[in-house]
Amino acid sequence: MTEKAEIPGGVERRRHRRYRVKEGALAFLGTVPGSISDISEGGLAVHYVVFEKQPGDELQLDIFFGRDDFYLTDLPGRKVSEADSTPGTTFSRIRVRRMGVQFGELTSEQKSRLRYFILHNTLGVA
Repeated sequence: MTEKAEIPGGVERRRHRRYRVKEGALAFLGTVPGSISDISEGGLAVHYVVFEKQPGDELQLDIFFGRDDFYLTDLPGRKVSEADSTPGTTFSRIRVRRMGVQFGELTSEQKSRLRYFILHNTLGVA
């Protein structure tokens, strides 16, 4: 999800604090939409429904939040984790995945807008 460093004993230390995101915030992983669950200055976690087209390992992300008229485009990123997150029973026809994305090199404007998003559209530390 975000940059992290492994230390002996399997404990991870993240470089950036993660924040839970208000409901309704979306990320577009290329052309694949998903719901943002948490975010930091280093990356985000998103849940998306698996269809035929799935996001690749290297991504261009867009973040959208209608309640705030917020739209941030063309964030470089790469997949750092992915796992099944299908709700309900194992017989569900809908397959949901959770993807952790680490942001690539952001411009100063992208960093500023990302900080704005975190300040105004999150619920607290994840």
